[in-house]
Amino acid sequence: MKYFGALRSDLKRLFCGSNFYLAWLMAAAIAFFNIWPELQVSGLPLSVYYLLSARGGIGAFLMAMTVAAVLPYGFCHREDLRHNYIHCLESRARGTAVGWAHVTAAAAGTFLAVFLGYLTCYGLLALRLPLITELELSQITDGRGYEGWFYYGRPLFYFLSVFISEGMGYAFLAVFALMVSARVRNAFLVLSAPVMLYYGSQFICGALQLPGIFHWYNVLRRGGLFAYYMEDGRLALLMTFLYFFSLICIEGLIFTRWAERRRKNG
Repeated sequence: MKYFGALRSDLKRLFCGSNFYLAWLMAAAIAFFNIWPELQVSGLPLSVYYLLSARGGIGAFLMAMTVAAVLPYGFCHREDLRHNYIHCLESRARGTAVGWAHVTAAAAGTFLAVFLGYLTCYGLLALRLPLITELELSQITDGRGYEGWFYYGRPLFYFLSVFISEGMGYAFLAVFALMVSARVRNAFLVLSAPVMLYYGSQFICGALQLPGIFHWYNVLRRGGLFAYYMEDGRLALLMTFLYFFSLICIEGLIFTRWAERRRKNG
């Protein structure tokens, strides 16, 4: 069993378990409660676009979302070690193949859980509210409604862009937790690792005045420098996807090396 065999096993384990579907519901619920204060304000011409744009700060929201992000498959390596399942896997495939299958399943599971969670939340809201008002559409078209993300003339493209970018961003955080699990056994530390990464990245980027390419948390929420400098929304979305894909690959390299070293050293 090589990489694709190991991946098939991981995906079956992912979608046959309850954690993925629980994370899906958690992502939808967290997204809804994040906009709940806006829904309570009367007299505003609410739209799905307005609610998505007026969400609360990313700090507390990210702390809740990282739980949903790590839940689908971020603990898979830790569970394999606890139940000695890792020996069964590595008897049928090389350790690197098993490791990359874990990385792929963790990233894919988190991306789908977050994407489908947002789609569920805002899709249900779209049954009662307009996607976007004519005033908001005219402001975006005239360039007065710029909010740090890209818009390609179609409301659905804007929503899908936000869902995809945040899905990829949380997939990056889930794989970071998976990477940490190769060195840390404590479940609480593994779960809190993405939050520490978020605040640590903010502190380091601010203290060292690093350029925007290092501000992954801005790319996650607002498109970062890609949305700011690229006029073509399709290119900005592609660059955002490739940006987080590259970070996930780097995490995968570190994870497989740490896991292999831990396997050899016992």
